[in-house]
Amino acid sequence: MAEGSAAPGGVARRGIVDGIVRTWAAPRRAMAERMAAGLTESRALADLMLACGLLFVASLPGARREAAALAGATGEPMVAAVAAHAFAWIAVAPLAAYGGAALIHLVARVFGAPAGFLPARTALFAAMLAGTPIALGMALLNVLVDAVPGLLPVVGLLGYAGLAGWIWLFSASLAEAEGFRATSRVIAVMLVVVVGVSAVVALVAGGI
Repeated sequence: MAEGSAAPGGVARRGIVDGIVRTWAAPRRAMAERMAAGLTESRALADLMLACGLLFVASLPGARREAAALAGATGEPMVAAVAAHAFAWIAVAPLAAYGGAALIHLVARVFGAPAGFLPARTALFAAMLAGTPIALGMALLNVLVDAVPGLLPVVGLLGYAGLAGWIWLFSASLAEAEGFRATSRVIAVMLVVVVGVSAVVALVAGGI
């Protein structure tokens, strides 16, 4: 495994913020430390639910804009928009994440990954949690854009940069979890998947 390892139990003693910082600083090493400490379903689920909760918070500015487009940002439209976002992030997103992790592992198996779905789930859920600072930061920037529309192109570029950084982080974590030596190959596959999904979404949206 690349970039070192950690003593068993070391991960459990660290706080959430420290774990996020270490994941960004060296994602493969952070994942290796998790594996050395022993992967558990409860830890993976805790990462996932915390990530979804924070992503729900990051989605609230979007909920406010949706409510404002309907009938102003007060009253029932706002309640409905927030409820919809809460359902999406707290109920639907965790199920989608489990399904996505399973699909990712099945693809990794084609390239020689060992059996076992838990490492892929751990890599994805930990990457989701590590990506929440980007989501929260982008939410704040989008609030600023509402006041200063001229900043929209800059915020858009920052969003793409954040997405690229997250793809790198997740790819490195997944490469370590699935036993792949080269992170670059995982990144290449991830980029192909992202481009493919984006193309499909664009085609579907264009046909509606």
